[in-house]
Formats: sequence, C-alpha cells, structure tokens
Amino acid sequence: MHKEFYHRKLPHWQPKNAVFDVNFRLEGSLPKAKWIELKEKRDKKIIELKKSITDENEIKLALQKEHDLYYGKFDTLLDKGDFGPTWLKQPEIIEVVSEAFHYRHAQGIFKLVCFSIMSNHVHAIFYKVQESLDHTMQSFKRHTGKQANLILGRTGQPFWQPEGYDHKIRNRKSLQRRISHNLNNPVTAGLCNHWSLWSGNYLNPEFQDWMPKST
Repeated sequence: MHKEFYHRKLPHWQPKNAVFDVNFRLEGSLPKAKWIELKEKRDKKIIELKKSITDENEIKLALQKEHDLYYGKFDTLLDKGDFGPTWLKQPEIIEVVSEAFHYRHAQGIFKLVCFSIMSNHVHAIFYKVQESLDHTMQSFKRHTGKQANLILGRTGQPFWQPEGYDHKIRNRKSLQRRISHNLNNPVTAGLCNHWSLWSGNYLNPEFQDWMPKST
C-alpha cells in the first residue's frame, strides 16, 4: 500500500486510505498549563507501561486505553467551555466551518464521515485524504480562521490553536464508536437531548445506519 510521510511534532506514516479522527480547537480555549499537565501525566504513564508490560498485544491494548483516557480528559475540559473564547457558538461561524467541510468533500479533497462543531472545538472524521493530513488541516484552518475573523471583526490574531489532536481509526468497530462519541459530544455536554438536534452536527447519509434514529 502506498504511504505518504507527514509531520507533526513527531513523524507519522499516513496510509493512503486511512480514516482519521481529528479534534482541533480555538486559540486560547484551554490554559496552557492544564493541557501540559495532562500530557505530562500521559507520557509518564506510557513510560511506566512500556517498562512493566512485555507482551506485544498487551502493551498495544494498554497504550490505546491510556491514549483514550487522555483524549477523554482533554475533551471533557473543552466541553465545559470554562476558559477562553466560544466563537463557534455563533451560527455564522458554524456555517463557515460546515461549508468548508462540505466543500472539501465535494471536491474530493477527503471523504467526510461526520463532524461536530462545539463552542470552542471541532470533532471530525474523514478518509481518503488526497494530501498530507498536516497540509489539509493547515489549509482548512487558514481558510476558516480568516473567514471567522472577518465576521468577528478581528485582524492579525490567530483563530485556531496551531496543534490539533488526531489518530487513525483502524477498524469498523472503532469507527462506529468514534462516530457515536463525536456526534454525542453535545449530548454528553448537556447541550441537547439527541445528537440529531445539534445544529453543529453532520453525519454523511452513507453512515446514517451507524447512529440511532431520532425519537
């Protein structure tokens, strides 16, 4: 399988047809000290796991569990919206971000599965990314950040936090779990009673059967 090499703080291999779950947030949406604290705790735990577990399959499961735990704590802090801007609440900015996703899907830049736009961060799942994930997200953030700042009357200030959070989804079971988690984000945060009622949610019709219907 053809793979493309791309960079974050560490290098990753990007499989051509990989399915990505991405999370990116507004600049200043979390105190720097808080997410550094979470990251340091995760990194310390990973070192401990690697020292104590020798079985290859067992260590993979343990690392994935720790990875998910860190992601959950990070996500919970963002859901509270206790710190920083919440510009993504504004309907005009929700529309900017939504249209950017749909445009890239229509142009074949990636195949969109779903997204959930919260007050200060965004969840999205897509696959068949035609360029590096890094380049794709930079382009997305640059365009949407510029349009959002025009709406807000801001100039020369960053809209998105440069670094995001992403990981590859490796199987159907994991994909279904991540779709449910992302679209239920506003429900978990107490913002609505059903994922389909949230204006910032979208699910590709091809995946409609993967989520329960409205009642």
